[in-house]
Amino acid sequence: MQPGVRAWLRLGRVVDKIGRRLDAQLKRCEMTPAQFDVLAQLQAAPDILQQELADRLVVTKGNVVGLLDRMQGAGLVERRDHPHDGRAHLVCLTGRGEQMARTVVPEHEALVAECMAVLTPDELKTLSSLLRKLERGLDTE
Repeated sequence: MQPGVRAWLRLGRVVDKIGRRLDAQLKRCEMTPAQFDVLAQLQAAPDILQQELADRLVVTKGNVVGLLDRMQGAGLVERRDHPHDGRAHLVCLTGRGEQMARTVVPEHEALVAECMAVLTPDELKTLSSLLRKLERGLDTE
């Protein structure tokens, strides 16, 4: 097997294993990975344009509408008309959403850190650098 293929398969297995742990943690919080992504994005960038949120989540406008409808129904987010553009909406966390983000985001980050703790700080730096290089090499746009 070629080294690139072997590395790709191993990377996939690692992502899958960590992903299952993260999904289980989110399930205990009664949250989907997509909902978590919205909370984390809105925590980092409050009052974001709905289209910008869709771009950051790398989903279609239609997908983000359905996701936000469900989260709005759960009292986690709200949409507001843009003050200067009647066609645009701003999305922000509600008080309940902010509270959920303050709890879930740090727990999620702590679990990721725990999973990655088998590597030394220098190994993590090298891994990050190599993955950045690979990512940039794959950018064709």
